[in-house]
Amino acid sequence: MRRVWPLALALLALPLSGRADDGVPSSGRLSDDDFYRMATCGAPVGGDCQRDPMFWVKPRLTIALRRPQPGFPKALLPQLDDALNAAIAQINTAGAGVTLTRNDHRWSADILIIPAALHEGDETRRIPRMTDGQQIGVGFMQVWQTDRNRATEGSILIAADISREDLPSVMLEELFQSLGFLFDLDNSWYDGRSILAQDSNVTTTIDGQDRMALRRHYPPE
Repeated sequence: MRRVWPLALALLALPLSGRADDGVPSSGRLSDDDFYRMATCGAPVGGDCQRDPMFWVKPRLTIALRRPQPGFPKALLPQLDDALNAAIAQINTAGAGVTLTRNDHRWSADILIIPAALHEGDETRRIPRMTDGQQIGVGFMQVWQTDRNRATEGSILIAADISREDLPSVMLEELFQSLGFLFDLDNSWYDGRSILAQDSNVTTTIDGQDRMALRRHYPPE
């Protein structure tokens, strides 16, 4: 999925954009250290980070599903609702030191979920907390952070042409990555094994090294 993380400079509302459109290539099962570094800073095995890791400081984050834009298929809304609840549950039961709470009435929620009237390949326009002109996939994420790599707010867009089959995995992937796991894994070994697999939209659980990485990024209290 495409994503972008503008850097909101201290005292200035001037975003600097970076992209991770492509996964970091590797092969076979990675060590836990390599997996974590690849997911959080884009480091190839034995290589340097592409950027500093990003964290949320607050241990409790709020999530709000916004009203769908006109043009988003109404028939998809019940499954979208279920997919969001399932994704939140997966993250909350991983035993990490971060908890997500859904409150659709909170307009100032930390992370907004937006069912958009856009299709894969379109560019963002007038999406809350998203800069215009960003080309999207069926899911798209944008996180704002301070100059010290601390996340302040985020937004997740779900495209109108997402398939019912892909929705649960895409929702979990975008929510998981909004917590700081910004890079996909270009590695076929992780297809069906990790929510971060670049070429797979079948994973719907946070297990194995995904769980390890979440607990390392946000150590249990």
